[in-house]
Amino acid sequence: MKFIWAFISLLIAGVALVSLRPDMFPYVSDFVLITPIAQIMSMRFWIGAVLIFSAVVLAVFALVRYKLLNMGRIAGLLALVLFVGSFGQFGVLIARGVAHPSQLAPDRGVSFTSPGNGEITVLSYNTLGGKTTTEQIVQLVEDNGVDVVVLPETGHKRGQDIVRRLAEHGMSFQQFDTHTSEYDPEFRSTLLLVSTALGEYEQTNDAPVDSAAVSARPVDGNGPELIGVHPIAPLPALMDQWRAETYAVYSQCDKTNFIMAGDFNSTIDHQLAHGFSCGDGARDAGSGAVGTWPLTTPALLSAPIDRVLHDGQHFQGTDAAVVQVGESDHRGLLVRLGPTK
Repeated sequence: MKFIWAFISLLIAGVALVSLRPDMFPYVSDFVLITPIAQIMSMRFWIGAVLIFSAVVLAVFALVRYKLLNMGRIAGLLALVLFVGSFGQFGVLIARGVAHPSQLAPDRGVSFTSPGNGEITVLSYNTLGGKTTTEQIVQLVEDNGVDVVVLPETGHKRGQDIVRRLAEHGMSFQQFDTHTSEYDPEFRSTLLLVSTALGEYEQTNDAPVDSAAVSARPVDGNGPELIGVHPIAPLPALMDQWRAETYAVYSQCDKTNFIMAGDFNSTIDHQLAHGFSCGDGARDAGSGAVGTWPLTTPALLSAPIDRVLHDGQHFQGTDAAVVQVGESDHRGLLVRLGPTK
């Protein structure tokens, strides 16, 4: 029996340690993309919390057995490993960034009057069909000097209203979207709004198919390709579709000179499990572990599934803020990207 418990303890310890970077182990990363591990890996804080709670319980159990029966060494060793695993989980979160400012610093980047220092400010906000309203989006854009807006679950007509209201505030934006029928639910529609301060853009057909995605590129070829995405959520009945859509989204990481934002319904762990490496604007700026969903839990305990990615060569995140306005079930993500050259 002792050997059985030792084997079980080794198995649990191995899982706890491998979960820190599952993408580094052959075949293990595949499990990150299946139910229920795909859903669990989105919530690293809670993994750490469960590990540390289990470690405390095991440590007490081991101590009692040792005092009464001179046994419990295996449980004690497992408790130690779980403590290490829990601190490792929190260490991963800290390394990805837990800074949570309420707003961005003053904008000194691209504007309608000058190129400034070349910084581009991006806003990604899943509005839940307008639960975060036009006026609230306009206010965020104006207050933060936003140049690129990605709005998953937001319909074409609502986008036109936002563009019109921005124009009334002296800000000119171009609108691109997924051409979703007005009779379809808004959750199938994604908007991409681009400031004319970045130059003239045109919509392309390069966006990932079936991922509620939209892309646009500069007409003169001078500037980044802009991509807005919203793959389906990882519901147990839709996992094959989720894997296909998130793979298609993260395959954009192979491009050069791009900015991709939206509700990814996945985190950096799923990205790495798919085998792709992208620059992460929020992580660059020290906020990569701050969660955006669900709104019902504090940001540091939520899943960072709304993201702003880049190719890692032309840009680097210099500032980031997770914000909440309106009644969407998501928080919004503001990221400022500075040129690396």
